Amino acid sequence: MGGRLQGLERGVSTVAIGQFGAGEDKTANLREIERLAQISAENGAKMLFLPEYSMYYAKVNARSKNIEAAERCDGAFIIALGELCRRYGLWIAAGMYERTDGLPYNTIAVLDDRGSLRGTHRKNRLYDAFGYRESDECRAGDKPFSPIETPVGKLGIITCFELRFPALAAEQKARGAETLFVPAGWVQGENKLLHWRTLLCARAIENGLTVLGADQYAPGKFVGHSMAFQPDGTALGELGEEQDLLIVKIN
Repeated sequence: MGGRLQGLERGVSTVAIGQFGAGEDKTANLREIERLAQISAENGAKMLFLPEYSMYYAKVNARSKNIEAAERCDGAFIIALGELCRRYGLWIAAGMYERTDGLPYNTIAVLDDRGSLRGTHRKNRLYDAFGYRESDECRAGDKPFSPIETPVGKLGIITCFELRFPALAAEQKARGAETLFVPAGWVQGENKLLHWRTLLCARAIENGLTVLGADQYAPGKFVGHSMAFQPDGTALGELGEEQDLLIVKIN
């Protein structure tokens, strides 16, 4: 895997979108993240965007396992990400389970190229749909992400199921976002890939935002197809159903 370079050469920021299937072995997940970080840096990327659940994902008994696996935002996973940021000169955004006194938050952490934690988004709208209840495994956050300055300008975040709520993307735009990051574990199902692609494109067009979607891929579970769109809906690139890295140039 050498990374697929796609997008417009007139773009001013090179970024990478990593797609992989996390499991219950945190060390193995971090090894894959490091591999993606190294390739990103070799291709000149300033920021690596990774999926929801990048730290850890349990296919069965998720409630008890998530509680056990969850970490604070100053824990081992964030420390390891910070080391990768410094080593490869990258900003990294990645999903984790954030420890609380009960059920964990489904959190996206953003670290800068010095390894400092710059922001977190706790998923507000949990995936209680299509016969699934994420609220049995996680607790919901209670406020939207506050966009932060990054190598792609002001970055906003919504997570996975939140993509289905247009007002949440619009709120990120209203708060100053120029690029919208959508990390996901987009579950497979009838027309689900169509939903993923269409909604990412729609949020770009509706709000005049660059949209970056980083999805997990796991056979029989997540659709993959991480992709990116310009504010006018033009596709910058799309991965398939494999572990891979998408490198795009954006304005």
